[in-house]
Amino acid sequence: MEHECDTLPHWLTGSPQGESGHASAAYNPAVTAQPAYPAGTRQPAKSAHAADASMVSSRAAAGAAPAGFLTLFTEEEIGTPAPAARRAPVISPLVRFGSAQDRIEFVRQRIRQLGFNSFSYTATRTFAHRKTMFVLTSYESQSWLTRYFRERYFELDPRVALASPTGMPFLWNTVDMRADLPRAQMRSERLGGLIDMLEATGRKSGILTQMPLPEPELSASLCFNSEIGNPRWMTESIVAETLMFAHTIHEFIWTHAKSVIGMTPEQQRVTLSELQHAVLKAVFQGQRDKEIAYFLGLSPHNVDYHLRRLRQLFNVRNRVQLINVAKAYVS
Repeated sequence: MEHECDTLPHWLTGSPQGESGHASAAYNPAVTAQPAYPAGTRQPAKSAHAADASMVSSRAAAGAAPAGFLTLFTEEEIGTPAPAARRAPVISPLVRFGSAQDRIEFVRQRIRQLGFNSFSYTATRTFAHRKTMFVLTSYESQSWLTRYFRERYFELDPRVALASPTGMPFLWNTVDMRADLPRAQMRSERLGGLIDMLEATGRKSGILTQMPLPEPELSASLCFNSEIGNPRWMTESIVAETLMFAHTIHEFIWTHAKSVIGMTPEQQRVTLSELQHAVLKAVFQGQRDKEIAYFLGLSPHNVDYHLRRLRQLFNVRNRVQLINVAKAYVS
């Protein structure tokens, strides 16, 4: 069953230039086939997306419902973490930059070094078969985002559907996607349109990973796109480095951009008992189950119970993901 979504924002429902004589607020046909960030270029501090996202964020802060299911945000809106965060003993490499623009340039350079041309980050809240999506726009072209959401390709994108929710990387390419088109004509035509758009805009292969967020109904998708058609270029080392960088970006966003992905301070904190907090701290410190049982005076059975309970509370599936979530509680 496909998830329903609320009404699209007004700038996505308008016709692109040439269809009805005027351009959508976010549609620029001149950049359709261009990479999201050509080498040596800088995006303006405020784009049409940034202005629209700012208005949505302002309405949300004022308690008003956003106009539609889609909220756009930029690196500039995330801003720069406080100096105290940059002096912490264990910090993300993205925290050390003194400005959002410096952080953008670093991320762009790293993505190019890995062999990709563009990158997208989408946090999705699913509730009662409805989706609310929060999309980082700093590393994608405006025309791509406009067409992708206006055509509602996110509803049937096989890259998202086939990706594991446990954080494992999913390697995709348009040749395989086209070979796996369903027999149903209408769905096949829509998927064919998505594949045509991917290939026309230089997105022929890539890596997509889905990662949990510390709320049961929230998850994030990170997609790295390349213009290289043959997927053999994505070696084990490239996949490993890409996955590590994806974890870095994901951790930075959900740690320092909670408000722009729909996490309020009340929602982001899970209430823990003293014992649960002690178990979580021990996991974060790298202790094994037997060590946790010894130092806390618990039986192995009780340790296993508390670990399963913690995974349920934080909506994670394994110990590594639990450690990532634990950083916000024990640091």
